[in-house]
Amino acid sequence: MPALPDLTPADLAAFSQKYGLKGTLERLPSVGIVNRVYRAARNDREVVLRVPLPGDDRDALTESVAAPAAYRAGVRTPELLVFDDDRGVVAAPVTVYAFAPGRSLEGYGWAEGDPRLLRAYREAGRELARLHAGVREVPDPHSRLQTIAPPNLVRTLTRVTEGKKLGLADATWATETVSRLLEAALPPPPVFLHNDLHAGNLMVTEDGAVTALIDWGDAGWGDPVLDLTYAGPLAAPELLRGYRQEAKLDDGATLRLLAYLLSDAGRRLAYVPEAHETDLWYTRPGTALMQLLRVSVQFPEWREWLGGQG
Repeated sequence: MPALPDLTPADLAAFSQKYGLKGTLERLPSVGIVNRVYRAARNDREVVLRVPLPGDDRDALTESVAAPAAYRAGVRTPELLVFDDDRGVVAAPVTVYAFAPGRSLEGYGWAEGDPRLLRAYREAGRELARLHAGVREVPDPHSRLQTIAPPNLVRTLTRVTEGKKLGLADATWATETVSRLLEAALPPPPVFLHNDLHAGNLMVTEDGAVTALIDWGDAGWGDPVLDLTYAGPLAAPELLRGYRQEAKLDDGATLRLLAYLLSDAGRRLAYVPEAHETDLWYTRPGTALMQLLRVSVQFPEWREWLGGQG
């Protein structure tokens, strides 16, 4: 992923003065496509300054509402110390968070089946359960939190058939199977979702212990099972196991898990990655479908649906 443009020395000095940051601001590797992140000190504690690119302000606005709600609920996430939307230094809202130790799970490169990787996803599943149970309402006067919509099956069908990624019969089977699954396993009332929990947004230690869920810019309200899908099919079983160690899910949860993973795998078949994305599993069009096939043996209740007899 190409590095985001750095801030100027004058910008950094202005932020240091404005927020009482001490010492030299250390640029941290960019793990996303929006924020420049700097490590600093403030009031004798380590913090990070996050500055989005001008025009990419939606995530920061959502985080200003979502991150404090998760923190108050006891979820492992950095405390939001400053939210500044006066845009006096750069044309974007700026945040200062408490520093989360470790680094992103994506950065470790652990192989499938590594105990540290399995531990990270199980612990993340437990954190999601705490999030869903602990956040019942969120002050949101500017309506910054989304209502997370179900999959757009008509759009997926159109894209994969017009792009000749699947024949009409196979694409129709997939989208109709998703539709029938969602009709057979209706979701419970919406809960508060992170809505983007993948390896890049999990901070972990060298032994796989989760230190923080980060990047709340897509948070909103929806089906709790959705939060188990964004890390991909290979992660979903461990996320589910961890979740169930902390809380119950409704009886239809595993069927909706299949629905969302199958829908996402179909959607990704039509995705054309940009040049800097070719090494990421989730931008390789067929990977999600292959991973779904591999994990399907762990869910006997999926068999009749994948066999076309649902």
